[in-house]
Amino acid sequence: MKYRLVCGIEVHVQLNTKTKLFCSCVNEYTPDDPNKNICEFCTGQPGSLPLLNAECVRKAIKLGVSLGSTIPEKTRWDRKNYFYPDLPTGYQISQFDNPVVEGGNIDFYIENKDTGEFSKSNVEITRAHLEADAAKLIHAGGKTMVDFNRCAAPLIEIVTEPCIHEISQAMAFVNELQLLVRRLGISDADMDKGQMRFDCNISLQNAEQQKNDELPPYRVEVKNINSIRSMGRAMEFEIIRQEKMLNDGNIPKQETRGWKDDENVSVSQRSKEDAMDYRYFPEPDLQILEISRDEIPSIEDLVELPSVQRERYLKIGIPHQTTNTFVTQSRAGKVLDSVIDIADAGDEYSDNIVITAANIIAVNLIAISIKDEKSIESLMNPSNIIDLAKLFDSKKISNSGLKKAIDFLITNPDLEAREIVATKGLMQVNDDTVLGAFVDLAIQNNPAPVEEYKSGKVQVIGFLIGQCMKESNGKGNPQKFGEILKKKMM
Repeated sequence: MKYRLVCGIEVHVQLNTKTKLFCSCVNEYTPDDPNKNICEFCTGQPGSLPLLNAECVRKAIKLGVSLGSTIPEKTRWDRKNYFYPDLPTGYQISQFDNPVVEGGNIDFYIENKDTGEFSKSNVEITRAHLEADAAKLIHAGGKTMVDFNRCAAPLIEIVTEPCIHEISQAMAFVNELQLLVRRLGISDADMDKGQMRFDCNISLQNAEQQKNDELPPYRVEVKNINSIRSMGRAMEFEIIRQEKMLNDGNIPKQETRGWKDDENVSVSQRSKEDAMDYRYFPEPDLQILEISRDEIPSIEDLVELPSVQRERYLKIGIPHQTTNTFVTQSRAGKVLDSVIDIADAGDEYSDNIVITAANIIAVNLIAISIKDEKSIESLMNPSNIIDLAKLFDSKKISNSGLKKAIDFLITNPDLEAREIVATKGLMQVNDDTVLGAFVDLAIQNNPAPVEEYKSGKVQVIGFLIGQCMKESNGKGNPQKFGEILKKKMM
């Protein structure tokens, strides 16, 4: 490739505290009730003063610990000066050179959509700082209105290093970050509600810059991105736009561009600001914040992080796709962990049993939970899941028998899996003599497919196995049916 993407992402995450960052107004998203949760400070009234919400600081520290970041002993607030209709004071209270979180990284996996394979990746975090959100502008009927409900809402802005070189890497990183902040309980991170938003700093390295590990002499910031899908499209558009300019011998202008999702284009907004353009200076109405080492939790004090949970399942041998189901759906993950605890404590523990149990939960129970609108924990006790996995692994029940057993157990939760399988006639037939009789019937009743198989159309074996299963009322072992069919049709 002639050029390589160089991207750093700024992720704005709205914290889910009860009140805003610097006032006691309710921190609530109310699109149908504008200007409901506001006060003198939110609307920039002269003489109003900020009062720090300590819970916002605690949530930021929790994020920092999860990222392996450094939490400084002292941090301060700065005024970031700029004028825009959504900023009534003409400045934003933020953090410039002394953020509450410094450094860190986040691990995740990227799926190759073509091969289905997963590769491990990592993004370095430069910093994360707290700041007060701006208001929201609403454009309608040729007018622009301002809703101050979001003004002064607590944001944590996570800034990455310019270490992202693939669109898939950027999207996987943001997915993992959303999962992390939700797991930590610090944000709902609902993109539809603007609780997680992105700015992407994008440039392209030429071959010489790649060789010398040099950054390009420009960067373009694309703002107003509010979904992972939109971020991917915005990055793709910018790569094509910048590549064309570079091929024509032009260096893209350092600027801020806005993403227009409905038109699938980025448009120039203004020349790119440097720190000096914001005229940062220490916030005079807030003291320097001292963070006691006793207030910083250890990583062991936090909930199990998604990356740790994922590696635990992968180590057992649970496939990536199935693992992702349990990491993203926490209630299903709790069911699986209960199964692992029981299996680990039993005499017949094996990774294969847990893998099969995981598949039963992911394929069968989650679907039933959604269809019947029931919590997945209420469907079946973990001991029965383990027993079904053992029966299936030992080929004592078929896939069809497994599904029937699950249905019986959900409607009869007090019964045991082995009892259901035995009393309902769900045991799989493995006896070659019995299976041979069913094969004979299938061959006798389907002469045309048999002749097709004998003439070289081997894929028809699947149909014939299905006919054997039908003759056995779903009780035969399909693998053995296949073996016997091949022998009898030689």
